[in-house]
Amino acid sequence: MDPVTRRSFLIKGSAGAVGAAGLAAGGIALSSAAAADEPALRPDEAADVPGPVLVDIKDAATGEVLILVGEREVSFTDQALVAKVLRAAR
Repeated sequence: MDPVTRRSFLIKGSAGAVGAAGLAAGGIALSSAAAADEPALRPDEAADVPGPVLVDIKDAATGEVLILVGEREVSFTDQALVAKVLRAAR
């Protein structure tokens, strides 16, 4: 394992903070875009999620999406969702 210097710690920590801020801002824009089309997630539905959820757009042209939930992978196609995510990421 490489030794951690103050410089490497600050660089990696700053990159992580910027990434987290970008995800938070994108999440807010995405949630407001999704709110116009679908009702909000009910508390009982949110409680059923076993942990962090990662959404990966495999192919934007076809709308192929891969979702990682805990130990599972779920793959589906939703061009409208992909369009919302990419617009929110701008």
